[in-house]
Amino acid sequence: MRKIWVRTEAGSRVFRERRQMGDRRAPAPRPPTRSATVPLRVPTVTEQAIQFLTRYLFCGLGLAFFNVAFPESPRLLPVEFINAAFALYLIANTGFFLHAWQHPESLSRYRVAMWLDIVMVSMCLVADPNEVPPSAIVYIMVVLGNGMRYGLRLFGEAVVGSFAGAMLAVSLRFAPSAEFHPGLLFVNLFGGIILVYAYILMSRVEASRRALEQKSQVDALTGIVNRRGLEFMAQRLFAEAERTGRGFTVMFADMDNFKQVNDRYGHAEGDRVLRQLAHILQSSIRESDVAGRHGGDEFVIILPHTRPGHAEDVARRIQDKVRHWARDNALDCSISVGIGEAPALGGDLETVLRRVDEAMYAVKREGGGVQVVPRLGDTLGVPAPAR
Repeated sequence: MRKIWVRTEAGSRVFRERRQMGDRRAPAPRPPTRSATVPLRVPTVTEQAIQFLTRYLFCGLGLAFFNVAFPESPRLLPVEFINAAFALYLIANTGFFLHAWQHPESLSRYRVAMWLDIVMVSMCLVADPNEVPPSAIVYIMVVLGNGMRYGLRLFGEAVVGSFAGAMLAVSLRFAPSAEFHPGLLFVNLFGGIILVYAYILMSRVEASRRALEQKSQVDALTGIVNRRGLEFMAQRLFAEAERTGRGFTVMFADMDNFKQVNDRYGHAEGDRVLRQLAHILQSSIRESDVAGRHGGDEFVIILPHTRPGHAEDVARRIQDKVRHWARDNALDCSISVGIGEAPALGGDLETVLRRVDEAMYAVKREGGGVQVVPRLGDTLGVPAPAR
């Protein structure tokens, strides 16, 4: 039987008081386990918008460079061809921009846009009428703009692609004649040294960032994300919901009779129970979902693009797994779960969790189970008897 819950001010007060309590089971910090799941960092929509605006700016400068500053014919390519290439570049980036607004996280788009940048800079280098083409410097912007924004892997791709594009462009520039300007060689070597040095620095910065991110977002006891990691994930989903209208579901799970387990068997056994529960949660959800320890014996699961009805099925499966594991280990423990939909229940994770937490404790007082919080404004009933 599905349960509907009515929130109370007393429940809100209990939530606030419990959030202010420390976690007396927190052990000394230790390295995260290999199974730790940290939300991937992707640039925000604002960061990506700045990159696209920079591309538009360089596109405008390129058009002015070939049509106004140097009206004489380029070396190998006619102006009409260059203008057509810039027009296609503008159209493609506009499409990428619109796609980024709806789908900020897209590795394929990052990569395609980066290689398009490299192709355009290489074309400009071939057509540049100067003996020492200033357009070669733009490779540095491509590498730094893409690599430092999207991570070390794309940084390396950008370095290799820019070097290959520069060598090909130089070969095409001087293929018709035997002339070669030593200044061009100096510019390319100088730029290459800068990029290699930047790559070395970036690799160290990236390694430090990942280590700090792991330490700050992973729960040391269970190896899953902690409250900070949950908040990071929720911020991204709230921002996506604001843009697209696609919500997500939040599940709040709390161990039943956990204090009795601690009192009877000791905190070491209690820690083992918490680690096992974390493992059960991780094994019961999709790769796109996030399970985290919110504190003490409380766990939160965030399910993107999921309705509460499906989340209720997931909660039932988790309860069955916990029940079977507890029975096999002669332990009297289970979990109670509250479920709510965001952003229908609030505009931030704390607000949603407060309402879901109250629902979870309402069903816990009745003996445990699963309870779904209705949307604000829906008809509210009273809690049904425990199953």
